[in-house]
Amino acid sequence: METRVRTVTVHTERTFAIARSSADAFERVILELEEEGSIGRGEGAPTRYYGQDSGDVAQALEGVEIPDPWDIEGALAANGHLPSTALAAIDAALHDLAAKRLGVPLYRLLGLSRPEPTSAYTLAIAEPGTTVEEARRLSELPILKMKVGGTEDLDTVRAVAELSGAEIWVDANEAFSPEEAPEVVEELKSFGVRMIEQPVPASAGPEALRRAARAAHPVPVFADEAALVAGDVPPLRGCASGVNVKLAKCGGIRGALEMIHTARSLGMMVMLGCMVETSLGIAAAAQISGLCDLVDLDGAMLLSDDPFCGIGYEGGRIILSEEPGLGVEPR
Repeated sequence: METRVRTVTVHTERTFAIARSSADAFERVILELEEEGSIGRGEGAPTRYYGQDSGDVAQALEGVEIPDPWDIEGALAANGHLPSTALAAIDAALHDLAAKRLGVPLYRLLGLSRPEPTSAYTLAIAEPGTTVEEARRLSELPILKMKVGGTEDLDTVRAVAELSGAEIWVDANEAFSPEEAPEVVEELKSFGVRMIEQPVPASAGPEALRRAARAAHPVPVFADEAALVAGDVPPLRGCASGVNVKLAKCGGIRGALEMIHTARSLGMMVMLGCMVETSLGIAAAAQISGLCDLVDLDGAMLLSDDPFCGIGYEGGRIILSEEPGLGVEPR
């Protein structure tokens, strides 16, 4: 098997600002596995918040060994010491390769029906006027997810909720202290917000989430930074309405399925999220989107220079290709 690793830099159409960081350029690591004329591709989307960067991930992938490309579980176990985003790239590339060699779309290889997810579209933190104008421009989208970084952003949420016909979700990225979060989520609830994501620091523990979730009820509160892998889910039962599953956090499709099944067994909801990623990374996650309650796979929609093509985006809906594998190829 021939292995190739490259790093690409992609840019968002607008600066992507959240509670803890701001950027308009992102480095993504692409893994290609070629076997008997078929090429499987996967994307690693590292973030410094989780202690990973593109250089480390690319170096890790340069040394990857895949004795048997059909043994996906075995390959992931053998490389289990690698960063989660490197594992996500390996996982996607192996799934893509296997489905291509079998001549079927990946969702079919996984035993799933063809998903047709409708994704939220993220409004990053910006000046209130800028955010309101962007919300007007995006009036055809059914779901807008607003990033907030403090109480100063709540008026912007209210303004967008009043003018937009879209369903409004709010992602705080841990912005509020356990003491202030209950009051904040009650205010968001009064605006008609339909979902609140990680209002408190993960380090504050499940109890802080529980207090926020109780104040937000019946608006669901989802754990993101507090739920990286399947083992993080059971302690959140009764403290969060659900968990946000991201391939970059849990190491790919196999890890995501473990998280989904664990959450379901505990009666919890599931959201499928992403980093700022190309259509390659989004296509991998979208294959399992039919198993989830909420979908937030807008990473590639935010880009001005997506280096991959093959999936479509129409009014917030992600349209997967019927081509074998992930159905995504370099432009």
